[in-house]
Amino acid sequence: MKRYVGIDLGTTNTVASILEISQEGELLPRVIDIGQFNEDYEYIYDKILPSCLYVDESGNQYVGRIAQSMKVKEPERVIYNSKNYIGTSGYFWEIDRKLFSPEEVAALILKEAKQSLEREIGEEVVNAVITVPASFNHDQIRATKKAAKMAGFDEQNTYFISEPTAALLDFINTEKKLPQNKRHLDFSRPRKMLVFDFGGGTCDVSILEVQMTDKDFIVEEIAISSHTLVGGINFDLMGSIYLLEKCSKEMGDLFDSENEKRHVYNRMVCEMEKARKFFSISVGEEVIYENIVENFIKGKPYKFKISNKEYEECIRPLLVKEGNMGYNVVDPILDTLEKAGLMIQDIDDVLLTGGMSNYKPVRNVIEKLFMKKALISLHPMFSVARGAAIYHYLSEKLNKGNNNIKIEPVLASNIYIDIKNGLPFLIVSQGTKAPYEREYDKILRVTNATGMRLDVFSGKNLWDPKMKRLKSVQLNFSKLIKPGTPISLKISFDRNRILTLSAWVVASTEQRVQVAIGEESENYEH
Repeated sequence: MKRYVGIDLGTTNTVASILEISQEGELLPRVIDIGQFNEDYEYIYDKILPSCLYVDESGNQYVGRIAQSMKVKEPERVIYNSKNYIGTSGYFWEIDRKLFSPEEVAALILKEAKQSLEREIGEEVVNAVITVPASFNHDQIRATKKAAKMAGFDEQNTYFISEPTAALLDFINTEKKLPQNKRHLDFSRPRKMLVFDFGGGTCDVSILEVQMTDKDFIVEEIAISSHTLVGGINFDLMGSIYLLEKCSKEMGDLFDSENEKRHVYNRMVCEMEKARKFFSISVGEEVIYENIVENFIKGKPYKFKISNKEYEECIRPLLVKEGNMGYNVVDPILDTLEKAGLMIQDIDDVLLTGGMSNYKPVRNVIEKLFMKKALISLHPMFSVARGAAIYHYLSEKLNKGNNNIKIEPVLASNIYIDIKNGLPFLIVSQGTKAPYEREYDKILRVTNATGMRLDVFSGKNLWDPKMKRLKSVQLNFSKLIKPGTPISLKISFDRNRILTLSAWVVASTEQRVQVAIGEESENYEH
């Protein structure tokens, strides 16, 4: 029996899933156990692999539960939240004079998932679908692709899908199995759905148009949010600041050194994470989280105590647009609606997924904004991985030219190319659906007889203060080219949301450069 593989490479946790097809043709995704060491150095199996790396004093590398526990004990030897830095050129962590890039950390995490998949299936796994935030740019997607290759996946047969779209595929598959009278939604007509994927490190929003009939399976992205680093960790940090102030009032001056301060703060953040999870599953008006931590500071124990009402007051700035943090959970939703040219009332349904979707204050804010009840994923921690495995199966059908299946990703930002003595020229608009290809004839002119530089940017608009340079490519001409000679461009955008740019001198077609936007800059001689 052929099996299909999906991996949710999360900021906080990683999950792997296998899809099997029943004799009746039903899609049956299931999350597998991933092998890892726990804090007692016992080898265990768990469906959740914390996305952390720990390097001990002997140089041994551990991914998962043990690394998560070491964030408190040996924080200088632990790398976590590395996904937030993937695709950032020149970013490294140093442990014992060894440098670790975000791609290397991601590769080690993916390798653990790969080995457990192979143990489960009983054969080598080289093809998979790996999820990325919908808001990931070209650098970040290419860096994730590089990490997958380093982990042993086949570069040509590894596909990427946005996390909200994967979660939606799992929801649709679950709905499809229900009797007609038990289904939450009627997909026989097109529906505009907003998927709010709220995890440990990021907040991802996608608006999609969905239609499903006996023959057709259509999921089209309309717009996706900008990359928003708001997640469970931000809630933990806000709660920790509050608890530190409370603790200092009770215990006086807490810190004798920076190391002691970091140790106490890490302990506080870990405790707030436990409190947040406790509140997310608790019911009642007044709920209190309590826990005594031995040897908390200066050999003394400390009793953590915080009510759900205190906690909700702490994190309120993250839940309202007028909050003083500069970021919140509402802005990504409004930003995505603006990109799509839609109003709140244009959205038919809202689907919540991710670990934080269980947290009632978050759900209340979104339901109040849309003035309707939100749908909650049945598998909030696992739906993205399950949906990735479903997409692995569907992508095989897409590759065979099945016209009844349509899953179309969109470009997150506008793409511009710099034109000397003028404003950058828009070559691909945000919201463009993949696959896409277009040629621009004689768009540029040679400015130097021996070569010229092409600069490619992405941004919301021409005046975007966060406009990012994606690529600088130097074209070195093998023969002298007369200044003023026109240059043509071809831009391609594939299903993995990776852009490729070709440029050539019109008068000399052999002088051509082709580069995938997001790779490291190089000089090209032709």
